[in-house]
Amino acid sequence: MIRNESIDYKMDDNKNRKEFILMDIVVAAAVCLAIIGAGEVVSYVTKAFIPSMSAALLLYLILTWAGMSKDFPEVAGFGYLGELSMLFLIVHLGTSVPPGDYIKQIKSVVMAAAALVGGLIAVVGLGGLFFGFDVMLAGAGAACGGGAIAGILAIQKLTELNLVTLIGVPAIIMGVVDLYGQPIASFMLKKYGKKLNGTDAYLLAKAAKKDQPEPRLTKHGVPFGSEDNPSNKITAWIPRKLEEDGFVLFELAALAAVSYFLQELTGISNCIFAFFLGVIGCATGVLRMNLLDRSHSYGIVICIFIAWIFQSINEITPQALLASLGPSVAILILATIGLAGGGGLVGKLLGYDFWLSAACGMGLMFLMPGVMIVTTEVAKRSARDEEEEKFMFDAMAPSMYIVANAGYIMGVAITVSCLLSLLVYF
Repeated sequence: MIRNESIDYKMDDNKNRKEFILMDIVVAAAVCLAIIGAGEVVSYVTKAFIPSMSAALLLYLILTWAGMSKDFPEVAGFGYLGELSMLFLIVHLGTSVPPGDYIKQIKSVVMAAAALVGGLIAVVGLGGLFFGFDVMLAGAGAACGGGAIAGILAIQKLTELNLVTLIGVPAIIMGVVDLYGQPIASFMLKKYGKKLNGTDAYLLAKAAKKDQPEPRLTKHGVPFGSEDNPSNKITAWIPRKLEEDGFVLFELAALAAVSYFLQELTGISNCIFAFFLGVIGCATGVLRMNLLDRSHSYGIVICIFIAWIFQSINEITPQALLASLGPSVAILILATIGLAGGGGLVGKLLGYDFWLSAACGMGLMFLMPGVMIVTTEVAKRSARDEEEEKFMFDAMAPSMYIVANAGYIMGVAITVSCLLSLLVYF
């Protein structure tokens, strides 16, 4: 039998081409993950003084300015997986608080709205007069409740409108909000902790404590309103042992797909739908809380998300970054005044402690998991023993968590539906 040499050559050529493509993908992914890993090292060495994402973003920019290819995130496929990872994170956020707590803590929801409005008025209203409304609009969402999600959406919109000189503003804010905001919120929350210490609130509460009624249990012996059964009335449908790893990833992917469908149907951002689908899923017994933790995939999803941000900041030049420093600092300062002032004053009117309310407002700047970290650390450092630590955590956490989650979804909604749409006029 005579072999066709041209066919053999084409087969070998296709094989070599596939091997080269695979090599490119592996190398690109390795480079991106190496940069993220280096950011983790910086965070570890500085004892988290410099957040890992901040270090990774800055290192990526420095390397690309020095000549490294900007195509690595796209070649590795992070451009395609990035938005999916964002939706996974948003659904996870929707499952991080029992749905019933939003009703129990309705005053905290009002406080979140007040803090958000205060922050936006200070940044866009006051800051726009001095730095330009387009500059303030570019960074307001990321600093006032929308977090990294609002920052990414702002960068995409700015790129679409060819306003690339403004991309540095949301990029800087995304990189430094934890570094800047967490110490301020911690300081405010410590003020509240000292007040609890000074009034012996824990001892008074312990002395006045009455026998608590036994929690209502499902037929499986799990308390309603708990992490394993977040609904207050409906028993979780899916067996506990099944809702782990791969099955949870399927749930997340299904909800992400539904959010895309609803976006096409209504024109409302899938980011908003993803959050509410997580909340509704918990309320109806379809989902359990903290899905990414159950799937043991939080770390890899965060890595994909950060690598996706790499691709979004490719257009930032050293000149644009330096030009954005002044406005970014102004946005952070004005956001602090607006968030803490709005949250603190309205919280005080609603019967909350001013410092607790101000700390809740500041939490909108950096959101989860920063809010959880600050609350846990302050409760631990302010308490005199483990029992008082639990008491303080229980006194701080509900308001901090609800304000962060409620403020986030309101912040993203305002960013997507209002702030970014105004950029077309500049």
